[in-house]
Amino acid sequence: MTDLFNPQDLMLIEEAAFQAGAIALKHFRKDPEVWYKGHGRSPVSEADIEIDQFLKSTLLELRPNYGWLSEEIEDDLSRLNKDLVFVVDPIDGTRAFIAGTDQWCVSIAIVAGGRPIHGVLYAPVQNILYKASRNMGCFIDGNSISKTMAGDIERLNHVIVPHEVSKNVDVEFDRSITRIDGSRSLALRLAGLAESKADGIFVRKNSRDWDMAAADIIIQEAGFKLQDSDRKDVVYNTPDVEHGLLFATSPSYIAGMINALKTAK
Repeated sequence: MTDLFNPQDLMLIEEAAFQAGAIALKHFRKDPEVWYKGHGRSPVSEADIEIDQFLKSTLLELRPNYGWLSEEIEDDLSRLNKDLVFVVDPIDGTRAFIAGTDQWCVSIAIVAGGRPIHGVLYAPVQNILYKASRNMGCFIDGNSISKTMAGDIERLNHVIVPHEVSKNVDVEFDRSITRIDGSRSLALRLAGLAESKADGIFVRKNSRDWDMAAADIIIQEAGFKLQDSDRKDVVYNTPDVEHGLLFATSPSYIAGMINALKTAK
């Protein structure tokens, strides 16, 4: 892994995220064209497409040997043969973007060996930048977030529980927590762990690589874990980019969250 790690890559994707954010703001609250995919359930705006195409062109021009995986560009499984892969969501939280709220971001990660080694989230309206590289720490707007933060959680208190998950939550566990709402963007919900906006997050089934890869390295570097019901870290850049139920919190509380569900699969 060491020979694949290029510290300049974080600066590369950070600058790209800023440029992508500027493109998004040109369309924001200006009635962008919108259509729907996935049997009419998932909106796509013209900004999503423009940003995705811009990022692919820009990043692969500078790193031609890297693979590519993103939400709005047809998947090319040649990425499976690449040592390093860009994993991109041009706008995570498209519904919020279309609605004109601030709960969306540009998400860019670089994955090696199935795990993210660099990640950036940029929320242009909130003007917040989250970034991290493996073993180099997590930063929010340039401020370092200590890994001890995750260990400072005395107990699970504020937990984000999606509606699809709530029916399976153990009654005693449910009584012990305060349910809170999270951002419309999954990436921003996860990054909120590093800001103490939540102590734990249940991530519903069917999230994709691009929803989480950048946020994963960011919370990992802040001392948190994103794992499945078998206590395994999420593996990215596989043929199937869709994931099952996941759990994000301090390592001390992952088991408690898993056990709190009647069906954790």
